[in-house]
Amino acid sequence: MGVLWLAVWGSHGVERGDVDWLSASIALPGLGVAIWSARMSRTALRLQVTDTAVQAARLADAVTRAETPERARLLGGEHTPIDLRFVLRPAPAHNADGADPDGRLATVVDYYRRLRPRRLVITGAPGSGKTVLALELLLALLENRDPKDPVPVRMSLASWSRLPDTSAGVGAAAGGAAIEEWVRDHLERVYRLTPATARALVEAGMILPVLDGLDEMDSTDTEPRGTPGPGLGGSARGGPRARRALEILNAYALGRARAKIVLTCRSGPYEALETWAKDAARVEITPVTPIQGREFILARVEDPRRWREVIHALDTAPSGSLARGLSTPWRLTMAVTVHEQRDPGSAAYRHQPRNLLSPALARDEDMRDHLNGFYLRATADHPGDDGDTAYSPDRVHIWLAVLARHLAANSATPRMLNGRTLSGTDLVPHELWPLAGLRRARLIHTVLVVCVGLVAAAVMARESSPLLYESSWIANSVAVLFGASVSGMLGLRWGAAWPGPTHLVPGRLTTREGRRELLTLLALGAAGVLAVMIIGALDRDFDTDPSVVLTLAWPLTLGVASLIVRGRDDDGRAAVADPRDLVRDELAGTLVAGLAVGATVGLALGFAEGLGSGLGDGIRFGSALGLVAFLAIMLMATAATQRYALFLLCVRTGPRALPWRLGRFLHWATTAGLLRTAGTAYQFRHRELQDWLARNPVPHP
Repeated sequence: MGVLWLAVWGSHGVERGDVDWLSASIALPGLGVAIWSARMSRTALRLQVTDTAVQAARLADAVTRAETPERARLLGGEHTPIDLRFVLRPAPAHNADGADPDGRLATVVDYYRRLRPRRLVITGAPGSGKTVLALELLLALLENRDPKDPVPVRMSLASWSRLPDTSAGVGAAAGGAAIEEWVRDHLERVYRLTPATARALVEAGMILPVLDGLDEMDSTDTEPRGTPGPGLGGSARGGPRARRALEILNAYALGRARAKIVLTCRSGPYEALETWAKDAARVEITPVTPIQGREFILARVEDPRRWREVIHALDTAPSGSLARGLSTPWRLTMAVTVHEQRDPGSAAYRHQPRNLLSPALARDEDMRDHLNGFYLRATADHPGDDGDTAYSPDRVHIWLAVLARHLAANSATPRMLNGRTLSGTDLVPHELWPLAGLRRARLIHTVLVVCVGLVAAAVMARESSPLLYESSWIANSVAVLFGASVSGMLGLRWGAAWPGPTHLVPGRLTTREGRRELLTLLALGAAGVLAVMIIGALDRDFDTDPSVVLTLAWPLTLGVASLIVRGRDDDGRAAVADPRDLVRDELAGTLVAGLAVGATVGLALGFAEGLGSGLGDGIRFGSALGLVAFLAIMLMATAATQRYALFLLCVRTGPRALPWRLGRFLHWATTAGLLRTAGTAYQFRHRELQDWLARNPVPHP
């Protein structure tokens, strides 16, 4: 349609019997490019899905590389976790067969493999280790994976922002389609799979969704929670989004059986739901026993004598306040981290473990707040990857509190924007712009794009207006470039609330397939030149006809841009994405694409103009139009980067101030143990820490 529109537009005003050579120069190679693109797409599709077993094995390697360090972070750098125990909590009906009455972390993979169907729901109190147990199961399945087994992939349910309506019920087909679309999107974003590969793996049943945080899909309270224990999970409200997700999961089937899943949720919210996972085994993690707590402490401290009073209290009062306060792996991790911290100068311990026995910490919420506050200050001394301590504890507290309060606002009163629910747990850098206000960043973004578009239009008008009536090919060229600029502005209009990053891979041009496609484009351009020369020989002297140059320039321009924009790793190997990579890759790749397209357009149009008007006019005209083409590409393909940069400008000062290099800070907080990664999002290391920061935005002296 674009080719036909250009041909019709270029022919307007041409006298009967004349030939619009630019229209022919665009239409002929453009038709070839369209045919070539369709053929290459079909060929690529066949190549990408020939062997799902190979693709699954590559994905399994990528998942292992991504989740192994995440497990280490959750364990506080240790390799041996607490051997968590769990008990079966059967539903009144629709339970999976083969479930034992109890189990433990060391044998969870055997427990799961005995289930029929293999559908497991892991519940427990806050901090009980649900994610750790799910990760242990995931990695154990990968270590002993048969080529025919599905690949377990951990996904944060909070990132499932577009749930279909289930008010009228949900059928197996609709439920399956909704889940498969979400899983495919996750594989493409997080593991950089091609759409064809992701679709093939999902449709072949080669993906086992490990769905983390069902309770985090809805609003939750931030008030002090009760003492962790069996059946206690904080807020007892069952959320509507979690209920809808469960209805969809219950309808999701592969063949005649319900699809395999692993699901985690806090006990309270799960029990409050009106519907539970069907044909599943629900287990609940039991509190850490005083004996397990004693072993945990002794295995991680340097001088057990400092912990003698704490150990004695655990041994002699197994039901006391200290044992209750340290009954989760998260609390134990914080306690050891805080009280093993040394002063960098004197190497003396900063805190004494006996402080945990203070009567002021007898209540569970007092112990929780005490440990979270000291843990934050203890980990703020972490040097980071570059070996330098870049942030003071107070700054870390304030910046993280800004993010925590933003998430708390999303959770307390769920907010919808353009069909998406703002997450109460996920920190995706380029999607944090609502923190500056739902209108402010979008308004500034729109004004910026319009201003750049007006500058581009002014440049085009100044350079081409004297020539518009002398040459139809110049008028066509100006129209195409102006249309590209307008398209960029429309793509970033006010309604584009959630611009997604463009995945650009300039390296594709260095691959064998990329070079082959580039040679194909050259051949198409040469064929177009030959066709125009044959037709033009009947009517005009084509030795200096600019259409000959443009015939070669247009397919090259479109082809180079196409190769860069839709490029992927040729061998289909999955690559783990860092949350910061989405914006960085978009900016770097688009810059290369913009320079390539701008140079091609500038050289082609400048050379063509120089043939008729002289070298000086050609250089000036080509430079101006090349710059406009570069700006058009940058406007159209860096929407997420633009929104992210403008958001940071909006939050440099005031109560919502954040660091300019926010991505670097979030990465540092992850290595320090304050945040964790979940796909392309950051999350607080634990919900207790997030809630505590939301309630305490100002550091205490």
